[in-house]
Amino acid sequence: MKKELVLKLLIVFVTFALATVAGVAFHEHRHFKETVVVSEDFTEMRWLSDYCPQLKDTFADTPIFVFDSGVEGGSVLYCGGTHPYEPAPALSAFVLMENIKVEKGVVYVIPQCNYSATTMGVQGNAYPSYYTVKTEWGEKQYKIGERNTNPLDQWPDNFTYIHYPSKQAQAYNDLRNLNRCYPGRLDGTLTERVAWAITEFIDKEEIDLSIDCHEASIMYPVVSTYIAHDRAMDIAMMAAMDLTATSFDMKIEQSPKSLRGFTHREWGDYTDTLGVLMETAEPFIDRIVGPMTVDLMMTGQDRFLSYAGDKGLTYAKYDKENNYSWPMNVRVGRHLSGASKVIYYMNQFFPEKEVIASWPSYEELVEHDCGAFLHNPETSNPDRVFSF
Repeated sequence: MKKELVLKLLIVFVTFALATVAGVAFHEHRHFKETVVVSEDFTEMRWLSDYCPQLKDTFADTPIFVFDSGVEGGSVLYCGGTHPYEPAPALSAFVLMENIKVEKGVVYVIPQCNYSATTMGVQGNAYPSYYTVKTEWGEKQYKIGERNTNPLDQWPDNFTYIHYPSKQAQAYNDLRNLNRCYPGRLDGTLTERVAWAITEFIDKEEIDLSIDCHEASIMYPVVSTYIAHDRAMDIAMMAAMDLTATSFDMKIEQSPKSLRGFTHREWGDYTDTLGVLMETAEPFIDRIVGPMTVDLMMTGQDRFLSYAGDKGLTYAKYDKENNYSWPMNVRVGRHLSGASKVIYYMNQFFPEKEVIASWPSYEELVEHDCGAFLHNPETSNPDRVFSF
């Protein structure tokens, strides 16, 4: 009897110890702040709650960085972090903000659209919570978030999800998926309010071009692709052909009218913006890969996936020619050059909406890696350092 009591007490002790360790890790991840050193062209920082006051003091509120040239022209919105378990879009937004130069018009950047989803790690499969980027001055740490809004902020999930206002039935857990909730609604769930706030921002600021950055598994057909609203097809098609001829392969798809809730559909239907979504290849989220490690996230190299690549089962190149890899700097560079190219063709088709802005290109990212374009917050002007 005494031995059984000791065993039970030991089990209770071990359980509480593990729960404490896990709880500390969860708390640290939820409150971890990422830091950006914005370029000299930065003019102001707003918050999403400026457009939807109900988001103020919640984990759904997120910063909007403004880079205004002061010269009359068009406007562009660059979005990362719609799905924070796809970290290259957010990192591309950080690289963009730290190096952007704007000569005409204004560029808005939301680096983490679904901020709540950044406050937790991916559930299951032993995903890592962070990754680091090496720089000349040390290592900089970033979060790997979840796909959907944190259940601590929106729970429980309904048994069904009926998209508003189309009334289309969707997967129940997509009620926490920001890219299934557009155009959103003010009296809806937290995720729907975030979608409503971003749509409201685009509408109120009369954004000419809105770009939503994503990553996809390389066994997903719509990888390495622009998905464009009907009115943005011309500029996206020209950008895809240009990039394919000069830099890297890029496909083009028209936004399906039968699939609701997506940025590339609802932004264009409910505002006057030209809506474009970009997908890069992220082997980390493919289902057949081995251990989910930081190395896999950063290099994109996986032995199991290479077998599929050799047999031609992937929709993005994955073979000896590219060293069986899709490293972070390549993915970040594709987003940055992909955005530059659609802006260029918007200027050609709609000169009255012209935006002249520059930031590191795909070629520069491939040559120098991401860390070469990140600045040390410890030695930078404090007025240009933001943590959120």
